[in-house]
Amino acid sequence: MILTVTPNPSLDRTYEVPSLDRGEVIRATGERMDPGGKGVNVSRAVAAAGRRTVAVLPLGGAPG
Repeated sequence: MILTVTPNPSLDRTYEVPSLDRGEVIRATGERMDPGGKGVNVSRAVAAAGRRTVAVLPLGGAPG
């Protein structure tokens, strides 16, 4: 079991665009928000490797 503590987490926002064309208007076709911060990212990597992990972080507001 890996325990990570992230006292200052963040939200990582990713936009999906069909292409990047110079001089053209770029419109996002999708958006995703994921929890972030060093400890959270370590816990996500540990979980992706198939190990047990717990991430401890403060959450609040509408996104939390």
